[in-house]
Amino acid sequence: MSGIFTDTEMNEQYQEDDDFNQQEELINQSEDILEAAYTVDSVQDITTLKFSDNFAEKIGKYHFSTLQLAFDFYMKYSKSKGFSARKSKTFKNSTGEIYKQKFVCHRQGFRMEKYYTMEKRKKKPRLETRTECETRMDVKFVLKSGRWHIFYFSDKHNHDLLDTQFSAMLPAHRKMTEADIMQMMNMLKSRISTSHIFGLLASQAGGY
Repeated sequence: MSGIFTDTEMNEQYQEDDDFNQQEELINQSEDILEAAYTVDSVQDITTLKFSDNFAEKIGKYHFSTLQLAFDFYMKYSKSKGFSARKSKTFKNSTGEIYKQKFVCHRQGFRMEKYYTMEKRKKKPRLETRTECETRMDVKFVLKSGRWHIFYFSDKHNHDLLDTQFSAMLPAHRKMTEADIMQMMNMLKSRISTSHIFGLLASQAGGY
């Protein structure tokens, strides 16, 4: 479950694991270079993205109209690289509004001890899959632009990545995205048969 921090708590807990030099660099890129090519305002914008090998070099230029789109963006990125993502810490201001959010690799951290010591357990605990991976992407709402910007990014995994053709088998990716649903609905409106639609979606995903 996500942790929620106030401004005061954030100052103490967030600074411990942040690369401040990278934060400043990415924030400067995001605020000064609002190029149209890096604007994400809808799920359709995300479907057109191609995550190349040097994608990390320009990731600080991307900016989003909503927090959900930022997460959808990271989910597609994780799928294209062979890992799964999830939401982590949420940061709120004094009025209760979210202004920062962490997105992490699904192998971040370790399972809490209480899950191993539960009384009257009917089943054995599942195998540990977390490795304290430090891969993550943090986003922040910038009042000046009125948009969500990437201000920290790390892609350093401490575990093997899945072959991308099997990414859809990861728990977080075993479902149709909003972008896929919208694409399917548009094809239905164009009277494309259901079998052809699923064939096309399967082809884009690397197989059924």
